[in-house]
Amino acid sequence: MLERYGHGGDLTTAEAEFGLEADRFLDFSSNMNPFGPPESVGRLLAERWRELARYPDPAARRLKRAIAEAHGVPEASVLVGNGAAELIDLSVRALRPRTVGLARPSFSEYEEAAVKAGAAIVGIPLDAIDGFALREEPLRRTAAQADLIVLGHPNNPTGRLADPALLRGLVRGRTPLVVDEAFVDFVPNEDEVSLIREAARTPGLYVIRSMTKFYAIPGVRLGFLVAHPREVERLARLQVPWSVNAIAQWIGEAVFGEQEYAERTRRWLAEERPWLAERLGALGLRVYPGDVNFILASIPESFGIDVKRLQRRMGEAGILVRDASRFPGLDASFVRFAVRLRHENERLLDRLAQALRGESDSGEPCAGPSEQQWPRAEPPRPHNEPPGGELTDSGSSSVSGADCRSGTPGLAPTLMIQGTSSDAGKSILATALCRILKQDGWKVAPFKSQNMSLNSYVTPDGKEIGRAQGMQADACGIPATTDMNPILLKPKKDMVSQVVVHGKPLRDYDARSYRERYLGEAERIVKEALVRLRSRFDAVVIEGAGSPAEVNLKDRDIVNMRLAGWADAPVLLVADIDRGGVFAQLVGTMDILTPEERDRVRGFVINKFRGDVSLLKPGLDWLEKRTGKPVLGVIPYLPELGLEDEDSASLDGKRLAGGKPKREDQLDIAVLRLPRLSNFTDFDPLFEEPDVHIRYVSSPAEWGNPDAVVVPGSKNTVDDLLHVRSSGLESLLKRHVEAGGRLLGICAGYQMLGRRLKDPERVESDIEEIDGIGLFPTETVFTPDKRTEQVVGTAAWPAETDRLPVEGYEIHMGRTAFLEPVRHLVKIRIMGEPDEPERYHTDGAVSADGKIWGTYVHGILHNDELRRAWINGIRADKGWPPLPIGLRFKARREAAFDRLADHVRRHLDMDRIYAMMERKRKGDGSG
Repeated sequence: MLERYGHGGDLTTAEAEFGLEADRFLDFSSNMNPFGPPESVGRLLAERWRELARYPDPAARRLKRAIAEAHGVPEASVLVGNGAAELIDLSVRALRPRTVGLARPSFSEYEEAAVKAGAAIVGIPLDAIDGFALREEPLRRTAAQADLIVLGHPNNPTGRLADPALLRGLVRGRTPLVVDEAFVDFVPNEDEVSLIREAARTPGLYVIRSMTKFYAIPGVRLGFLVAHPREVERLARLQVPWSVNAIAQWIGEAVFGEQEYAERTRRWLAEERPWLAERLGALGLRVYPGDVNFILASIPESFGIDVKRLQRRMGEAGILVRDASRFPGLDASFVRFAVRLRHENERLLDRLAQALRGESDSGEPCAGPSEQQWPRAEPPRPHNEPPGGELTDSGSSSVSGADCRSGTPGLAPTLMIQGTSSDAGKSILATALCRILKQDGWKVAPFKSQNMSLNSYVTPDGKEIGRAQGMQADACGIPATTDMNPILLKPKKDMVSQVVVHGKPLRDYDARSYRERYLGEAERIVKEALVRLRSRFDAVVIEGAGSPAEVNLKDRDIVNMRLAGWADAPVLLVADIDRGGVFAQLVGTMDILTPEERDRVRGFVINKFRGDVSLLKPGLDWLEKRTGKPVLGVIPYLPELGLEDEDSASLDGKRLAGGKPKREDQLDIAVLRLPRLSNFTDFDPLFEEPDVHIRYVSSPAEWGNPDAVVVPGSKNTVDDLLHVRSSGLESLLKRHVEAGGRLLGICAGYQMLGRRLKDPERVESDIEEIDGIGLFPTETVFTPDKRTEQVVGTAAWPAETDRLPVEGYEIHMGRTAFLEPVRHLVKIRIMGEPDEPERYHTDGAVSADGKIWGTYVHGILHNDELRRAWINGIRADKGWPPLPIGLRFKARREAAFDRLADHVRRHLDMDRIYAMMERKRKGDGSG
């Protein structure tokens, strides 16, 4: 019995009943806002967790003030409690009634509170014949017998509002009344129907609000009561001290500022509730009228099934519904459904139709009922808008089997880029298509289901995705979200990767364990993320990974042809002619594919061509005849593209570029090529500076005589420090510094430059403590929680009085403390936060002579003024004059997107590509 503790949403009991993990269920049994907690809640928890070392305010004064201001009542009329349940119990205990009048059916906790207080129950019958409306005559009869009446407004489980005039009349008759308005926030005309302001000035009237339903924060337990100040004083004396913890108080303050969230929720419900009610009726259920985010229905006898059997059939399919027969006054035919997001509601309807027919769950659904089926690093952020609205981030939701079909209304068309090999140019071609579609008026998004890369991108909400999808989002002109790259694998050592799910670390897996234990869960996450993107955008450009011809991986593939099938995506197969054997690449790949997979390939793209295309024409004709597929484009090699690379496979090319002879008027900057180098795009602007010669250094033999050295980020700081030490590079670094050379350490490089690195929880390696290089008086301790934030601020350079602007991002698992006072490099805050002094913190360190820098801020060299100041400092060491800023890196990057798009458009058959996507270009006269 799922409701053994009297409530819906009991996932622990559901696990025991149906043998699935809690995260496998899609929960229609509890009535939470499906958008999940507002974004401010996540930011608040990340910022204020250190304050848990202090006691909470015992009077919750700031929260009371926020409640009073939001509802236009005096602070003295507000009492904050540990959820509405505590306040219901507290009000009944304080009033000490002998008889309590309750609607039948209504929330069971009203009766439990009355029984605990020793009161008798007098029922107020609500009749199914008139839709469970609260009528005046039975209410007055009960009022004549009762010392107290407790009513839900709206009622649970019926969802019906009471007539406010009827309730006000009851109060005028001097019958004490407790009104539970737990769901009234969902009502569009909340101010007109709520009794909250009357309660503040009317003795004997108590209005209780739950904050957990509307703001989707049931885990913190938070509610409040509004009554006359004398009544509040009386209740407060009976309340347990510190009833409301600090986290609940912080969150309560934060959510009252979420006006856009509230308006969006009400807009969604106004559309979604009638849509779902109509379709439940179409299945043959009797659906009763209501005003909030749940629906009461009953099962006609003709189905031959009661609610308990229905609940079991649905639970076995991973969907929880509420057995409403447990509400007094309802029989075994009644069931209650929460209203959730459109694709979740479609999945409910699909499974419900089967369950009512007595059929088992047949066939594999398009996506399972949860976003994640392994222990989460952090709750998902389900700020989903229904189809047609804005979607700000990824969410925890399920989709029906139909949702992956392109014919499903509301889902955007897709186009997929796959390659015959890694580094064939998939990422760059996908980027080009993203920008082309944007130029042509499409609202387009990128998608890569699973990415393996040490080159990360931090999204505006502080999540980590692959750099390529962040770059592609920039090309689309949209903020990046984790839905664009829901699974990120970050190699830590041979055959072991950190698995990042929706932007937060899950755990480390070796290759076999990941494949055998997690790929099934990853598949569901991927499908759901793709559906959310397709619900939000006009088109989605999907990038594959590796090659679809890797026969050893095809049975559990979530990145290539199986994904193309889920998305019903036409596939462009890309081959790199620069590698040689381009026809063998394409023909061999096609031969390995199944007939169905070959049908999905709509054409070939030959990339990185150098030479006269007319000489290639006979080969192209042969290829088209041999495969029956058209060559849609031969893309000439585009030198000095000016866009970042996806992974370290491209670094060899950069090393060759760095091997060009250094001119006499150029500085020599060496970057350590660490074995587990990450976020190497930190140095991309240096390749564009005309007075800089940059090169990667792997060993002392390559050291030379650099003017400046950069120690970059790493996925495994300790192992790479050991490499620097054992290879002899550490002694060269120290010698370089002693000679007055410049040194910059970024993230892991910054950590290495300190005195000590500690790893008590074995987060990075099996070494508990190791000495650093010793150039900064710092100690770094590795912790399991990862900091990922976009940041903005200023740098104190060249002098502390200077304030050069800085933007970048942090992404690290270490926390660095200072053993002695130091000069800090930057003063920053999280991007998007208010520009207030208390929001800033210092980061990094600068040596006394200003020649050694360390910082956690990735992208530090993307800041034009600071980068030029640093380069000019190196020039000054050599006695060279300073140069003005010549490179505006962000502007050049935007121009590079347009240059790439124009280049690809000239050489790719875009008309045929648009035809594949079953939609003509906007502005071509098709409307």
